[in-house]
Amino acid sequence: MTAAKIDQVVIVGRDVSLWLAASVIRSALGSNGVKVTAVELPSQLCEHDVCASQPALEALHHRLRIDEAALLAATGGVFSLGQNFVDASKATPSFFHAYGTYGAPIDQKAFLPFWLMARHSGLQAAFEDFSLTAAAAKHGRMLIPDAATETYGRTDYAYHLPARGYARWLKNLAIRRGVTAIESSAVRVVFDADGRSIAAVEGDSGNRIEGQLFIDAAGSDAPLMSALGVKRETWRGYFAADRQLAASAAPFSSIPPYAEVRAWSGGWLSLIPDRTRTHVVQVYSSSERSDEEALQIASGIAGLPLHDASVTTSDPGRLQTAWVGNCVALGAAACTFDAIHGVDVQALQLGLAHLLSLFPAGGEYAAERAEYNRIARQAFERLRDFQSAFYVTNRYPRSSFWTRARSAGRSAELTHKIDTFRARGEVPLYENESFALESWQALLIGQGIVPESYDPAIERTSPETMKHEFRRILAFIKDKVQEQTTHDFYLENVCTRPR
Repeated sequence: MTAAKIDQVVIVGRDVSLWLAASVIRSALGSNGVKVTAVELPSQLCEHDVCASQPALEALHHRLRIDEAALLAATGGVFSLGQNFVDASKATPSFFHAYGTYGAPIDQKAFLPFWLMARHSGLQAAFEDFSLTAAAAKHGRMLIPDAATETYGRTDYAYHLPARGYARWLKNLAIRRGVTAIESSAVRVVFDADGRSIAAVEGDSGNRIEGQLFIDAAGSDAPLMSALGVKRETWRGYFAADRQLAASAAPFSSIPPYAEVRAWSGGWLSLIPDRTRTHVVQVYSSSERSDEEALQIASGIAGLPLHDASVTTSDPGRLQTAWVGNCVALGAAACTFDAIHGVDVQALQLGLAHLLSLFPAGGEYAAERAEYNRIARQAFERLRDFQSAFYVTNRYPRSSFWTRARSAGRSAELTHKIDTFRARGEVPLYENESFALESWQALLIGQGIVPESYDPAIERTSPETMKHEFRRILAFIKDKVQEQTTHDFYLENVCTRPR
């Protein structure tokens, strides 16, 4: 007997996770007759919450036919070309994690080995000096791709989007695209006869919302997965911080196209600018600082008066199984992360992409479910490893927090990455990686890990050729950055309010 086609998807959730999932699934599958019902639970967002995305979100917006300029104008969002990491005590050199390539191939060979060889010979230029994206960000410029930049290498950008405004935008988009929206303060799960699959959910008024596939996008409380009895695996041992403070400050008069992460003796603080405010995020350990002390320190490190502050527990971890029966967990319902690098939206996007690629054609989908769970586990662990690498490789001045961070748990895959890079300047990339090779290089070099050797094949390139190419790359970056308009000008003149 042929299993019935799945054409009723019910998403229980809130905020960005709910409405991005609803928009994506409806846009991708609506033409195939799939109807989407979004059951909206009360928002958990505060004014200071922000979606600091990774570059992949721009591609998803393009697929959803979102007008980027209109979105940024309506929400007060801005562009981001990367993150600047600094030591508040100024004892450790800063470094920039740019969204794009570093350098360009020389003599048809990768750039990094040439930089390593030149550094051993006394080159003073930092690795990030060869990043077009980093240079544009530091000069407050936008980076508009053209034929020359595409020939040079990959240049990406991400966003800083006020979370409340972004969620409202996505909700309006989803409803315009045909998603049915139902509000409810809570839901009750109704199981089918075998007790292993969900038949329906019931809202406040007892209204019954039936479906064939259910999605839990309600955040870390995950009501559907909790009803199914799915256990959670903690990653507490990988991270030294267990508290996260979020607050608002006044917006910058000139908005930098990047976020800044400032390390201090008891943790780190991030300044994430947009046009509405400066979002402040700080992580620390409750064993070392009270929440009141942390707020005072955050204001001092930020150098800005803070308001609307709130504190939450930071408890990274994932569900042991992201797809159980006919229910899939997405976003924080499936996995929660440390705040460093801002991977929450990236994890949600990965879950959606893999769900669409494995969306079941009928009711019997054990193979799709098993494959999804395998991929989700690997994808989440690779994101966690990139976050973990920031902590275990840190060289911030000795303190109990950063010492514990250096000795925290790490996966065998991350240990292999670090050891291989330290030895040969190579980063083994595993299946379902999200961060590009250049991001790993920027992070590890920025944390002071300089490889001991490099690919000897580059020694066949003459020193004169190498020096010429270095000068050419640096000159190209300087000239191209000077051509660009400022980030402020671009926001004010291109990202205008929609008509």
